[in-house]
Amino acid sequence: MAEPVRVNARIEAVKPLGAGVREIRLRAGRAPRFLPGQYLQIRYGSDSWIPFSIASSPDELPYLTLHYLAQPGADDAARMDAILESETQVELLLPCGDCGLPRPLKRPLLALAGGSGIAGIRSLLRTLLPAPVAVKVYWGAATPEDLYLREELDALAIRNAEFTWTPVSETAAPTCRTGRVGDVVAEDIAAGRLNLSDWEVLIAGGPPMVWGTVETLKPFGLTANETRSDVFGYAPRADLWN
Repeated sequence: MAEPVRVNARIEAVKPLGAGVREIRLRAGRAPRFLPGQYLQIRYGSDSWIPFSIASSPDELPYLTLHYLAQPGADDAARMDAILESETQVELLLPCGDCGLPRPLKRPLLALAGGSGIAGIRSLLRTLLPAPVAVKVYWGAATPEDLYLREELDALAIRNAEFTWTPVSETAAPTCRTGRVGDVVAEDIAAGRLNLSDWEVLIAGGPPMVWGTVETLKPFGLTANETRSDVFGYAPRADLWN
């Protein structure tokens, strides 16, 4: 994969998407190509960088789309809020991460996302669909209202026969499966609706979500060789696959 480079970008627009998530639209100068599933970093101050999944397709360059959900008390959230309040120009570092997937997909893809972790999955879907193989997404959040891209994913499923997705909510609702993503996937495996050996697996979310999903699915055949997540790079756990 290409080495990350620094580029300047202009903040073109910021708008709400729902569930507290804001879409940040950037126009980057001389932005390098990236693979869907990779991320970028925004510079803050002299030596701090804020990571963001890229929610847009590389085909949309020089425009880049990010999804931002501020986490109360988090240092990165305070820094990003300061940037959005006072800056129109930012410095980016991209492309970052080793979870990028080239097109066309060669193996069926099973993507498991938690919360705003769906942003990187969105880039994959916008780039790789229609695909010659099956693409299946499980996306989970605390409540059904937090699934802020639901209409977009439903529309993709209508247009692409090879794509399906399952909404998951920790709060019981008739429109979603109930529980956490890993638990719902485990239920489908136990019921014979899913076999992990058939899929390349990508897990997108914060470290607790990724670690918990791995722990839940290891007894059902999840292996390190067939599983990708940026968390394995920036927040590794030596005991995770033991």
